Amino acid sequence: MASLRYLNVILTLLTLVLALQLWTSWTAPGAAAAAPAQGANPPAGGGIPDIGAQNMQIIDLLKQLVQKTEVQTELWRSGQVHVHVDKDPADAKGH
Repeated sequence: MASLRYLNVILTLLTLVLALQLWTSWTAPGAAAAAPAQGANPPAGGGIPDIGAQNMQIIDLLKQLVQKTEVQTELWRSGQVHVHVDKDPADAKGH
């Protein structure tokens, strides 16, 4: 008999908590607009919504960076670059 009374108390409390949750979700201002669907609007700033396309863009940019680095490395190795320093090393220590 005591276990049935305990079960009724727990079920009543759960019902009250769920009813309160339902009431707050219905009456909360702006609750419907707070969490729009992810794909409903395109991302702001012209972003790429597709993660695959975004990854391909990153890979393309990395390939361009590698090409530019290789060109710069070849330029340094060729000896065509000359560095001229105008500042005296003593001036660099004093900032």
